[in-house]
Amino acid sequence: MTIIRIASVDDPRLAVYRDLKSPLSKRRGERFVVEGELLVERLVASGLGLESLLVEERLAESWAARVPAELPLLVIPHTAVRELIGFRFHRGVLACGFRPPNGDLRQLLSGGEAATWVACVGVQDPENLGGILRSSAAFGVRAVLLAEACADPFSRRVARTSMGANFRLPLVESEDLAGDLKTMRDEFGIQLIATVLAADAEPLAQVQPARRTALLFGSEGFGLAPQWLALCHRRVTIPMPPGVDSLNVNVAAGIFLYHWNSYTARG
Repeated sequence: MTIIRIASVDDPRLAVYRDLKSPLSKRRGERFVVEGELLVERLVASGLGLESLLVEERLAESWAARVPAELPLLVIPHTAVRELIGFRFHRGVLACGFRPPNGDLRQLLSGGEAATWVACVGVQDPENLGGILRSSAAFGVRAVLLAEACADPFSRRVARTSMGANFRLPLVESEDLAGDLKTMRDEFGIQLIATVLAADAEPLAQVQPARRTALLFGSEGFGLAPQWLALCHRRVTIPMPPGVDSLNVNVAAGIFLYHWNSYTARG
């Protein structure tokens, strides 16, 4: 293990860890940063490429015995951590990984086996996206498609909320989500399901999922716009009493995916 003790927060080897609280920090870059023992362990175990680990002095020897020998282990004093990353930090360890290649949609669609996909049209809140990825991993989703307007699936907050589901789920960051959905529908026979809040939509409990389906989830504020609804075969809703606010998209996604998974298990 290469242990490198850092004397100054201005050391260029710390650049990727600097000011992580900035909302634009490292967005869509080739590297990403995760924090905390559990996420770092899951990143190390994921097989994704790693650039370095950053630990407080008190944890240096412990982590030196737990990670690949060739991985640089950067060590800094506890008092320097907040100055470096821009917020109070008590977890003691961060890691920098390399973003994996974007998922190949056609390859993921090949084979014809029964499967469920998720498409996020405009999920901009990182914690909502992280929750959807976590539910997708829990309920056996084949892959998650993301429109350009979505949060970065490898942001620090998405990784934290998803508990590392973003490391193992196939992700397709689409440059043309409408075109990709048409490909799924027209060439591969995927049934597209619009998740909506509408009294005239099909109640979720009465829906029998097709063998190959994709669930579309819209933006937090506006749901799915008409052009997305027009692409879909069906509109499905979670019925609620009048006057009740719509569910958070993360919560709604978990309910939809539980229903889909439960039906598949029964079949």
